[in-house]
Amino acid sequence: MRSCRSRIAIALLLAAIAPQPRASAHVGSPDVFVESHAGPYRLLVTVRPPHAIPGVADVEVLTTSDDIREVRIVPLPLTGPGAQFAPVADRAERSAEDPRLFTGHLWLMSAGAWQVRVTIAGDRGEGMLSVPVPTLPQSTLAMSTGLRATLFALMLLLAAGFVGIVSAMAREARLGAGEPTDRRARWRGRIAGAVATLVVGGIVFLGNMWWGVEASSYARYVYKPLIATPSVTADARLRLDLRDPGWIGSRRLDDFVLDHGHPMHLFVVSPALDRLWHLHPAETATGAFEQRLPEMPAGQYEMFADLVHATGVSETVTGQLKTAAIQGAPLSGDDSAWAEGAAAEVGKIVWVRDDTPLVTKRLTILTFRVEDASGQPVRDLELYMGMPGHAIVVRRDLKVFAHVHPSGSAPMAAMNIAMPQAASHASHEAAPPSTVTFPYGFPQAGAYRIFVQVKRAGRVETAVFDADIR
Repeated sequence: MRSCRSRIAIALLLAAIAPQPRASAHVGSPDVFVESHAGPYRLLVTVRPPHAIPGVADVEVLTTSDDIREVRIVPLPLTGPGAQFAPVADRAERSAEDPRLFTGHLWLMSAGAWQVRVTIAGDRGEGMLSVPVPTLPQSTLAMSTGLRATLFALMLLLAAGFVGIVSAMAREARLGAGEPTDRRARWRGRIAGAVATLVVGGIVFLGNMWWGVEASSYARYVYKPLIATPSVTADARLRLDLRDPGWIGSRRLDDFVLDHGHPMHLFVVSPALDRLWHLHPAETATGAFEQRLPEMPAGQYEMFADLVHATGVSETVTGQLKTAAIQGAPLSGDDSAWAEGAAAEVGKIVWVRDDTPLVTKRLTILTFRVEDASGQPVRDLELYMGMPGHAIVVRRDLKVFAHVHPSGSAPMAAMNIAMPQAASHASHEAAPPSTVTFPYGFPQAGAYRIFVQVKRAGRVETAVFDADIR
């Protein structure tokens, strides 16, 4: 409890200026977006976890129905006894501008696998949806220069005032009314002032030591992503060895679960984002993955690897691959590749959007229509790893990466842990229509590239779109 209070004090007292880390669960894109059903109601849920834990998460619930009477939200551990016995839920507030939008704020008290449970009550009864939220402390909040200077000046003022009061008391306490200070009284004041200065100096020194210990303790609490060391064998096989740098105890490297049928989804991109490989390495040993590489030009590439632990915590591991030209094997199964300027595929994917500008921190439904060579909506879309499509969102400077599905940004493996009885893939079992949507909110302004992948007649097709986010 004392440690928790200390972390809360540090999180609240330190001013909020800190850069986002390069690596996390969905690099630079920590917000969670889920589109699903809570009983008879279709919901779009956005959870914005705090960067410092403990901290307050912002929750938005957008409904598609007009018959919602009440929305309640509560944070719970994703697994264990705490997931079964929920405390009293908070009532989300209905927006005055949009009666279908409900907002609320929840304290998340510790790092790890959490869920936000949303309960809906309306004319058609009640429904419930659990949204998995990995709470990974992203940073230590840094004190701004202005606040640091202000607090330092106040500290000097208080210290000088304390020393002055003690010195005056010792110098004048024994003097009568109107009696002038003599040499002995002045010496008493000086000695008392010196002692008070030493006491103040000791308090400041010990307080600084305590603050440093607490700050160091919290710094160790800040999320540290798994470290990936890539190597390429003589027979053109990529080997990824994962290592835990140490974060709030030892992380297991033998508890990865299948997400869309694979333990790892590896995205390899060129620095100019003019090439993309979507690969699925096999787990060959604890913390070791291997993948037969396709043909690749010489160069240095960025890697983003999505993994889900059995606890429900998802991670995106980053790394760099520098290699000579590779004469690899043809891709097969769910693996795919895209290169700018390659031969056009049969048909195309069209981004369906209006003139509304794309801005940060706002839920946006990215809509794409798949057309055949004549411009007509296709009728032969297949599920690609259990989903109508996959979208990979990357900012041009590679500081933002997100892998999004029509159900949102939460991995289906984590969704299945949060709601094991809900049959998460049920809404995607039928053949998908020609239009695919992805709920997402761009976390930062800048130039982005969006890769959209669908499957037709057993072949993965990829389209690329550029977007400037304000």
